[in-house]
Amino acid sequence: MNRTDDVTGADIVSAVRRYVRVPFDDHSPLAEVGLDSLSLVRIASELIPDPDQEIDPTGLAAVRTVGDLQQWLHGLLLPAESVR
Repeated sequence: MNRTDDVTGADIVSAVRRYVRVPFDDHSPLAEVGLDSLSLVRIASELIPDPDQEIDPTGLAAVRTVGDLQQWLHGLLLPAESVR
């Protein structure tokens, strides 16, 4: 089992909470909760087990809400085998 297998939705929410100081839900716009692109990259880098994994800037640009962020992070954390 690798680190990717260990990351859960609760881990992602916990990582987001380290950067957000206001109440939020899946529909909260990132700007309203104080998350900018640098924060998003920091959150992703905390969760991604492979330091050489690239982060697609196009995918990141499409992230608008906390729920979008969670889905985007889940996509980054999927094992390469499951994407085939």
